[in-house]
Amino acid sequence: MSSEEEDYMSDTFLLKCGDTRPGLAPKQIQKKYEKEKLHKETAKKNAPIPKRQLEALHRETGLSSTISSESKGYAMLQKMGYKPGMGIGKLGTGRTEPVPIELKTGRSGLGRDTEMKRKATEMNNMRAVMAVKRRKAAEKDKETFMGRMSERFNERNVWRDLNTAQKACLQLDQEQGISEPGEPFFWPAVSLQTEEEDKTGEEEDTEKDKLQDYINDVNAKHPDVEDEIDKDEVIECPTYLEFSESERLEIVTRYLRNTYFYCLWCGTKYDDKQDLESHCPGNSNEAHE
Repeated sequence: MSSEEEDYMSDTFLLKCGDTRPGLAPKQIQKKYEKEKLHKETAKKNAPIPKRQLEALHRETGLSSTISSESKGYAMLQKMGYKPGMGIGKLGTGRTEPVPIELKTGRSGLGRDTEMKRKATEMNNMRAVMAVKRRKAAEKDKETFMGRMSERFNERNVWRDLNTAQKACLQLDQEQGISEPGEPFFWPAVSLQTEEEDKTGEEEDTEKDKLQDYINDVNAKHPDVEDEIDKDEVIECPTYLEFSESERLEIVTRYLRNTYFYCLWCGTKYDDKQDLESHCPGNSNEAHE
């Protein structure tokens, strides 16, 4: 290729070409944009305000402005001693601002909103009452449970103390040569089995005769009863069943204190009654706590 010939790949050919791009020139585009913007602003400014919005605007303007001094009503209030900022009423503690206007905007009927609010308030109050009841019921159940557990714990303590007192009574009685307890429940039940098994036939016959006499007496007093009392249906209950465990415990411990000057909870046998009363706080577990 000759050096005098121009390279068709260079930008020399492009520089010789004129600007023939389609579209508008930048200045024309800017003028068109400004014209459209002005048109929109003018249309927006001259657009009619909706009736509801116009009413709200007038209402807010009227409520926010004070009463003119030219008003006859305002002039009358001033003659009565009213000053701007004072509350209405004799003491001047009444309302200082006009009553607000609440416009109904919903589609519900008159009074329905108030009724719905009332029902909602009642439901909230009912929920609060039910919550209080549930809380009280839970507290009561807890107290009942704690009471039952405390009662069971006390029953176990009474049974344990009674067993200990019976063993102490057995030991002290035997040391004094006593072969039978003052009452069946003064000694442990195990120690009485041998004595009950060693009863003579004569003693058993005597008890059976007494039981038969009792049955005959009851049947004689109540002849109109269809089913007569049979001696085989009568269950012989030990004497100690007449008392509860706590009562038996009190009886046994009193016997130990009065007879041997012994306190179960102190675990001490005192010299005499005066020594017992001076050093022992009382005949109960609570007194020793």
